[in-house]
Amino acid sequence: QLPAVRWLFVILFTYRLPTALSDNVKFLKGVEFGLSKSTTALLSPTVILPLGIAVPLVAAKIWHGHPLRQFMTAYKIRVTLVPLLDVLMLLVIRQQNSAGASSSSIMNSRGFFWFAIVASTALQTIVNSLQFNAQMTFFASRVDPAIGGSYMTLLNTAGNLGGTWPSSLTMLLVGKLTTPPTCTPSTTMEGGGEVCTGGRDAYFPLQVVYSVLGVAWILLCGKKVRRIAELPDDAWRTHLLDSNESTHTNLSDYDDIEAANVNDSSRRKKDEKHE
Repeated sequence: QLPAVRWLFVILFTYRLPTALSDNVKFLKGVEFGLSKSTTALLSPTVILPLGIAVPLVAAKIWHGHPLRQFMTAYKIRVTLVPLLDVLMLLVIRQQNSAGASSSSIMNSRGFFWFAIVASTALQTIVNSLQFNAQMTFFASRVDPAIGGSYMTLLNTAGNLGGTWPSSLTMLLVGKLTTPPTCTPSTTMEGGGEVCTGGRDAYFPLQVVYSVLGVAWILLCGKKVRRIAELPDDAWRTHLLDSNESTHTNLSDYDDIEAANVNDSSRRKKDEKHE
């Protein structure tokens, strides 16, 4: 029922939609364009894991005590620069695996290939780690001690749900809006093969739409995030401990009254005996 928690739920349920393509579809599309699974597996221990350890340590020194400022800084990069590097990576992969590609083009150089993949993966890992670290730090600093465990579970559940539904929706949109090309056997190519024409890849148009949604989210919800960060601790409290203390006080007062009544009755009985 707390207004602060309601607005936090709105933020947690919506901010992951503009980043859903990068989070869920990018590497699937890369494998479709010819990226080997061994290359994607190599990125985890060499890029993702070290950055996931180092980024929170560095962030704690830069944004100490301001988790939502850290959150918004990372989000601005996440919806602007990360999509550009993702598109560059996919274009390089598709170019290098397309038939008849010129070997002299920079897009086909091995060095540029690795630069595009590492840059896209590293930046996405950095901003993901920054936002997750900021989110957990903010939760821990705002939970009500009266129901600390339940409060933290509720906020984490909202955060998890906010990342689940955008992935399902995005997968559905990519599948519905993508039109496969029409392929026919080739009579001119040596060794046979197929010539494919037409088709429509929904990833790139959706990336543009999602980036626009991300910028709109920053404009609409950015101020609300800053206001939430400035709220006092009392705005997040359920005041259950206050209610318990009040109840305990009322019970104590009642016990005192009962004891006084008993004492009065005893005195009256003694006075009657003396008489």
